[in-house]
Amino acid sequence: MGQVVIVVFTITPRADVPVAEYEATSAKMVELVSAMPGFLGMDYGESESRELLVARFESHEALRTWREQPDHVLAQQLGRERFFGHYRIEVCELVREYEFAAEQA
Repeated sequence: MGQVVIVVFTITPRADVPVAEYEATSAKMVELVSAMPGFLGMDYGESESRELLVARFESHEALRTWREQPDHVLAQQLGRERFFGHYRIEVCELVREYEFAAEQA
């Protein structure tokens, strides 16, 4: 495997976000990206005013394929027009990885 690419997506939804439409669109995007070759997984978290998504891809090419996927392109447009008050996307390359797991008693 080449360089793992990590996308950090920080979202501040609009105050008037249509919640049902936003959730349905998000669920569809998770379903689509999860089936794409080169997608390694994602983590999600939220606070009262922001959401954070961290997605991992096996290469820049895999990320490009996702970014240009037609349904995702439409969802990006919906995001700018209806869902997001602000967002920030950071694309990073994994340099090092550490993990710890406590022993189970």
